[in-house]
Amino acid sequence: MAQYRSASGSAAEDLFIDLFSDAFGAEKAGYLYSQYHFYDIYQNSRYADFVLENGARRIAIEIDDETSHNKSLVASNKFYDDLLKQNSMVHLGWDVYRWAVRQMQIQPEAVKDELRVFLGSHPQFKEIEDYLPQQRGKALDGTNLELKKHQVEALRSLQEMRDHSETIALLYHATGTGKTVTAVMDAKNCGRRVLFLAHTQELINQAADTFRKLWPSVTVGRYMESMKQPNAHVVCGSVQSIALHLDSFKDDAFDYLIVDEAHHAAADTYQKVLSYFKPAFTLGLTATPERTDDNKVILEIFKNTAHKLDIQTAVEIGELVPIRCIRIHTNIDLTKVRFNSVQYNIRDLESKIYVPERNRLIVDTWLQYVRNKRTVVFCASVKHAEQIAALFCEVGIKAASVSGGMKQSKRKEFQDKFISREIQVLCACDLLNEGWDCPEIEVLFMARPTMSKVLYTQQLGRGMRLFEGKESLMVFDFVDNASQYNMPQSLHRLFKLKDYKPGQLAVAPSAKKAAEADLYAKGEKPEALIDWPVDATDYELVDIFNWQEEAEGMISQMEFVRRVDVQTETIERYVREGKLVPDLVVPMSEHRTFKYFKEDSLEKYAEQYGWTLIDDSNRKDMFMDMIRQMDMSYSYKPVLVKAILLYADDKGRVKLDDIVSYFRSYYEGRRTAGLVVEKKNSIFAKGGYTDKEAERNILANPFKRFEDMQMLRHTKTLGIVQIDESVWKRLTKEELAEIERICDEKIETYYSRLK
Repeated sequence: MAQYRSASGSAAEDLFIDLFSDAFGAEKAGYLYSQYHFYDIYQNSRYADFVLENGARRIAIEIDDETSHNKSLVASNKFYDDLLKQNSMVHLGWDVYRWAVRQMQIQPEAVKDELRVFLGSHPQFKEIEDYLPQQRGKALDGTNLELKKHQVEALRSLQEMRDHSETIALLYHATGTGKTVTAVMDAKNCGRRVLFLAHTQELINQAADTFRKLWPSVTVGRYMESMKQPNAHVVCGSVQSIALHLDSFKDDAFDYLIVDEAHHAAADTYQKVLSYFKPAFTLGLTATPERTDDNKVILEIFKNTAHKLDIQTAVEIGELVPIRCIRIHTNIDLTKVRFNSVQYNIRDLESKIYVPERNRLIVDTWLQYVRNKRTVVFCASVKHAEQIAALFCEVGIKAASVSGGMKQSKRKEFQDKFISREIQVLCACDLLNEGWDCPEIEVLFMARPTMSKVLYTQQLGRGMRLFEGKESLMVFDFVDNASQYNMPQSLHRLFKLKDYKPGQLAVAPSAKKAAEADLYAKGEKPEALIDWPVDATDYELVDIFNWQEEAEGMISQMEFVRRVDVQTETIERYVREGKLVPDLVVPMSEHRTFKYFKEDSLEKYAEQYGWTLIDDSNRKDMFMDMIRQMDMSYSYKPVLVKAILLYADDKGRVKLDDIVSYFRSYYEGRRTAGLVVEKKNSIFAKGGYTDKEAERNILANPFKRFEDMQMLRHTKTLGIVQIDESVWKRLTKEELAEIERICDEKIETYYSRLK
C-alpha cells in the first residue's frame, strides 16, 4: 500500500470505506479502525490498513496496488517484509483479507459481494478491543473513593476473590492510576512465582523495574528476544517469546499470572499461553476506555472485574490530573472536506490544513500561551509533524517530529531529550498512543482533526499522569470550521460539555470545579490561569451534536427494507415522494446521503401502510407463509425452491449454475416425456434458450419476489443464491419436508389447471 499512498494519500482507503458503507451501511463503517497499530513477531511496529471485530473474529483488511505482492515487480526486501506483516497478523489469530486498488476501481460490485460473503450479509460488528465492554460482576464504583484508596480497594477485592476460590479477574484502571503497582503488590502478597505477560519491550521493561523496586527480595528476570531468564522468581516476558518456547516451562511453573493490556487476550497467541499454564490466580490489566456494545469476549476470559476506574472518575478522585482546555478557532473551513464514518478524506484534509497560516497559528499559540512548558503536538501526518517542528526551530524553540515509522532507538532518544527539557516540543504522528510514560507532559496541542473517539482518547491519555507541581493538563483544541456532520473530536465533545470558558477546568473533582465556577461568576481568573492571557468573561456554547450517536439505535434505509414485507423500489419511491420522512439524514458529500429512521417511525409507517414487520424471530415464519400461500403465474417458484433444497450447502448457499441446470433438466424432462412444458410465451416452452437466458429468466421471475422479501439473496459476482441465514438455520427437517411436499402439490395443481 505504501507505493499507492505516497502518490495518492489514502484515496484507496477512502474508496474501500465507500464500498464497505454501500455493502453494510455508513453506520457500520464506523467499526472500521483505520491504520491499526500492532507489532510483528520481531516486535517491529506495524500498521494494518483496517481492523475490525465481527463477533469473536478479529479481521485485518489490506488494500494494495497491483505490484505489492508480485515478487517480479517489487524489491525482494519489500516483498518478504509484506509476507512477514501478513504472517504476523495470522499469528495473532486474525483473519486477513486483501483487495487491490484497481479491483475496487473497476469491479466495485464484486468487492461488495465478496465483503458480504467473507463478513456475512448481516454482520455483528463491534468496537475493536481498544474499548472494553461494559463491566459486570464485581466492579466497584470509583466515584466514592479517596486518593489512592482505589488501590487498597482493588487489593482487598482481589483477596476476597481468592478467599472465595475464584482464580481469575480483571483490573480496569485508567492510564496513570498505578494498575501495575497494584498488580505487583497483589502478587507480592501472594508471595509465589509470577509470570508477567506483555506485548512490547517497553511494557516488559517497565514492569520489571516496578517489580524490582517494590519486591526487592526476589529475583526478577526478562524473557524476550535474546534475553532468556526463565528461572527468576518473577519472569516478565513477551507473549510472543513465551508462546514460542512453552516447552521450556512446566505448566505449573507459575502460581500467579499477570496479563498486561488484557484487551489483547482474545488473540490466539495469548490464548495459547493462557491455556497452557495452570496458575493459582490470573489477573488481567487494562487501561482502555469502556465501550458500549454487548461484546463479552474479554469477560469470558477474565470472569470478574476486581476494580473499575475510567478516565473521568480517575480525575474526579485525584488519580489523574484535572484537565483545562483552550479552544483556538482557526479560519480553516472543513465543511467541504469529504468524510465517512471513519475519517476525513486525507487529500481534502491535506489541502485545507497543510497551510502556512494554520501551522503558524499553532506555533504562535504556543509562544503566546505556554512558552517553556513541555508540549506534545499531535499532527495529521509525518509531513505535518515535520512542518510544524521546523517552524518551532525557526523561532529558536527546540522541537522534533516523531512517528511510528521511526527506529525505536531514535524515538527513545527524542523522548529522553523531551523529559530532560533538551527538547521542548514533540510533534507526533501515529505515535505515543500506547506504551510511552511521560508524566512531565504539561500541554497537549490537538492539531490533528480527527473524527475518531478512540484516537482522541488515546492522545489525551498521554498527558494525564500526575507529576509534582503539575496542577492540571492544558489541552489546546484547534477548532476548524466544520458542518454538524463532519465535526472533529474535541475535549468538549468527548466529555459532552456544552459550556466553555477559556482555560476553565473541564474535567476535575467536583469541589474544584465548583470553587472555580464561583471565581468565574465574579469575573476573576483562577490562580492557575494567571500566566495565560485569557479573559475570565469569555464564554462559548459548544455544539456537541454527533451524528453517529444520533444514529445509534436507529435503522438505516437499507435495514428498513429488510424489516418490512415490501419491495426495495417501494421504499425508495416513498422516500422520494415524502411518504417516508427519515428522522436523520447524513450528507456524506454533495451527492451522497444516508438516511435513518427511529424504531417507532418504522412501526408507525408499517401500521400506516399496512406492512408486516419482519425480524429474525419471525422471518422463518414469513418464509413458510410465503411457501404455503405461493401465488403462481408460472411454475417457476416451486421449481426454484426445489432446486435450492436439492443443492443448498450447510449455509443455505446454491450455485446459480446448479439452479439453471435444474431448471433445464426439469423442463426438458417434461418435453421429452411429452408433457406440457409451460405457457406458450415461456422461454422454457419455446425451447432453444441459452443458459444465460434461463439465468436472466430465473432472476427476474421467480427470484425477484423472494429477494424483495429479503428471503433470498443473489451474490452476483460469485454466482451464488443464498437463503437468508436467519431462515435457513431455523428450518427443521419436518419443515423442509413440508416445503418439498407443498412445492410438489403446487406444481401438480398448476399443470392440472394449465391443461
